[in-house]
Amino acid sequence: MELTLKAYPKINIGLYVGSKRPDGYHEISSLFHLVTSMWDTVSVSLEPSSSLCVSVTGLESCVEEKKSTVYKAVLAFMTECNLTASVSVHVEKRLPSQAGLGGGSSDAASTILALNRLTGALLPVSRLSEIGLSVGSDVPFFIYECPLAYVCGRGEHVHPLKAREDLSFSIIMPEGSTVSTALAYRALDERPSIPVLPSMEELYSMYMSPVSAWRFKNDFEIINRRPSGYEPDAPLFLSGSGSAWFFVS
Repeated sequence: MELTLKAYPKINIGLYVGSKRPDGYHEISSLFHLVTSMWDTVSVSLEPSSSLCVSVTGLESCVEEKKSTVYKAVLAFMTECNLTASVSVHVEKRLPSQAGLGGGSSDAASTILALNRLTGALLPVSRLSEIGLSVGSDVPFFIYECPLAYVCGRGEHVHPLKAREDLSFSIIMPEGSTVSTALAYRALDERPSIPVLPSMEELYSMYMSPVSAWRFKNDFEIINRRPSGYEPDAPLFLSGSGSAWFFVS
């Protein structure tokens, strides 16, 4: 049995980072918006086996097989469901890595969603989200398969919202620029003070206003240099921890 899914990226329309929690993660407040004009392709196949065997291909240039989000997603789902099988996953990678677009998290979510259908487990979204959270903080958003959501906590609280249909996004990826999420958060820990995180109502109200009135901020801008050639007041927004930026029109 085989199932192929598209793994879309996301952009953060505003990303506000609070203090570090006792578990080592940070509180965030952000609008996550799905971008459907680009994607990775994740193909998952399943064969009967008395033990769990996992093979992941297509990510060799990005990460070691057993360190990939896809490999971790397979182990997390199959272990949670107490299932054994020979699982093969091939990722046709198009989305850039370490860009703040959530490509690895989306690949993991697509893997979990495919396994949920192929195994017949048919777990509810809430439980799939918990499995996804064990793989990465952004995975739950992609599990919900919604175009827009307010995300808070470390990423475990996903509140789907109605997305506007009059917006288009142009993503800019500075050449040769990547940002380590771990190092980015470490830099934020050195801030002299922690800002109060905006509420869902505040962010959604701004989102629904004219783009010219948007005043969204991304706390990771302190470690990301704006792409050259753009005016300082140009309506350019940073996604995730960087390094991708985007225009909205």
